[in-house]
Amino acid sequence: MRIFNRNEDAVSPVIGVILMVAITVILAAVIAAFVFGLGGSQQAAPTASIVAANNPDTQTADLKIQHKGGEMLKGGDWKLSVVNISAPDTSPVFVTSNSTSAIGDLAVGSQIKIGDVTTGCPAPPTALCTLLNSNFSRTSPSNLTTGQKYDVKLVHIPSNAMLLDQVVEVR
Repeated sequence: MRIFNRNEDAVSPVIGVILMVAITVILAAVIAAFVFGLGGSQQAAPTASIVAANNPDTQTADLKIQHKGGEMLKGGDWKLSVVNISAPDTSPVFVTSNSTSAIGDLAVGSQIKIGDVTTGCPAPPTALCTLLNSNFSRTSPSNLTTGQKYDVKLVHIPSNAMLLDQVVEVR
């Protein structure tokens, strides 16, 4: 009777080569994804503290949106929506800030006062307020109404990040 001996000396090097080839292929795919941009790139949202509130400084029905701190929002990079939530169509309608000049920039300390949305700028009117209020006449009722609630949204366009989503009751 004959007994056959199996020679398994070559099994370990073959498995090692297969693993090395697999690791090389995976690394090549990951590097190619970064080099050719297959991973995609999205701009990070700015860090900004934006608040909306009833404007206590006036006797009329109005609200103000303030940039309290953080990064400046450049004109053309943000859009704003103010809609009455009790209106039949309460979907947000956005007005994009102006990108052709500095009037669309929203820096720390900036305020947007919205009252009579067609002529609601303070005296003397700021360029940013004039720009936004002239556009809000198509998206909101002509005046803010005392006792009504308004949904205020501010979106950073490049990152599609919602920087402000707040309901404000006008008093």
